[in-house]
Amino acid sequence: MSTYEVKAGLAEVEPFTVAGISIVTDNERAAEDINTLWQRFFEERVGQNIPSRTDDVIYAVYSDYEGDHTKPYRLTIGYRVKNIDEIHCNMHSVPVRAGEYAVMSAAGGQPRAMLAVWEAVWSGDLDRAYGTDFEVYGSRFFEEGVHEVLVHVGVK
Repeated sequence: MSTYEVKAGLAEVEPFTVAGISIVTDNERAAEDINTLWQRFFEERVGQNIPSRTDDVIYAVYSDYEGDHTKPYRLTIGYRVKNIDEIHCNMHSVPVRAGEYAVMSAAGGQPRAMLAVWEAVWSGDLDRAYGTDFEVYGSRFFEEGVHEVLVHVGVK
């Protein structure tokens, strides 16, 4: 059973920091770049190198947008941390901005479900902030048959 509540709609998010590994990419290269980053994340056991992480929930944070979703941005995959003083020099930390986020569930076959949510965001009429967006890979992601990711998109 899951230990966190599934929310959909709008949610107010308090600021927090994620530390992990990152890349700068754009939607033309994203599929290959993001797959490579996830592969590195698991092969390098990034979580073992983050002593100040708060729990085992994995975050994928989109930040440093150079415009809208068609322009380059940074993706950081890692863990929520208490402080950045203890992270290794080869790690990247990103502050997730406080504010209102549209929250959507991407459940089922991955990465297909995740791509469907992002395509809906890109083609939809959300008034996006393009500050930080993030995905939460909690316990329900690892449940057989569920594979749920919560997608948070910053809105104005």
